[in-house]
Amino acid sequence: MKKRYFTLIKIICLLLIINAFSFKSQAKENIIPNYEVKFLLDSDCVLNSDHLLKKEYRNTFSTGKDYKTIGVLYMDTEDRDFDIQGWTNRIRTEDDSKDFELTYKKRYPITDGDIVSALNLANDEGFDIGDTNYEAQVDWGYSKMILSLSCKKKASDKGYDNLELPKKSDARKILEKDMPGKENRWLYENWGSDMIEDGEKVGPVYYNKYSGIYCGKHIVIEIWPIEDQVTNATEYITEASFKTDTYEEADMFRNTINDALDQEGILIHEDSLKTQKMVDAYLAQ
Repeated sequence: MKKRYFTLIKIICLLLIINAFSFKSQAKENIIPNYEVKFLLDSDCVLNSDHLLKKEYRNTFSTGKDYKTIGVLYMDTEDRDFDIQGWTNRIRTEDDSKDFELTYKKRYPITDGDIVSALNLANDEGFDIGDTNYEAQVDWGYSKMILSLSCKKKASDKGYDNLELPKKSDARKILEKDMPGKENRWLYENWGSDMIEDGEKVGPVYYNKYSGIYCGKHIVIEIWPIEDQVTNATEYITEASFKTDTYEEADMFRNTINDALDQEGILIHEDSLKTQKMVDAYLAQ
């Protein structure tokens, strides 16, 4: 009787261990990304003298004349502490917006298209499917992929004119107040708050955004003027992009649109890297 009793206890313990392991595995399931596919266009070809889309390309992309103007700034330290750790802190405003849109983003490089390894690493660092504060997205450029995990919040723009972005001291306070816990505790408790107090403005940049249809897919075209703070020279980056929920659809439309843009003679075989170019332009050492 005792033998059967102890055998039963062992079975129950084993089942509890298995269930606990199963629960742990489920809790650690990877976050599921969507996809944004990006194409760098030849600004000299597609933009007119006012740095807007030429009429023929408005027709090509079925955008019409209308576009939105969006203001954006990032904040980092002079030593690029956030950038080095893969974090960006962004404040954005649009025409007639009543709030600033805040985005705190953690990025993971994807090597040789191995998205799963990047998701595994993010999981190990606390970003799993149970974390509903972050949206996962694979940014897929011409030759590079990046896994981005974005936490979005809003802050009042009371006291600011339309499209006006915060001054440096206000931007520091706004970003520190709503900074997510993962970023704030990234290297140590209050790391993010300590860093943002020494933050410098990266920007602002005001870009124009068109919406259209190309190859049967909704597409967005953005024109970013990025001014080098040393030489005062302005580079215009024109980027076309589309979003989708699945890798298969992203891959299919990426190939189709890539070939079509190539035939138009307006595709540049490089990654656009808008954010990195802004950081380089405003935090040049």
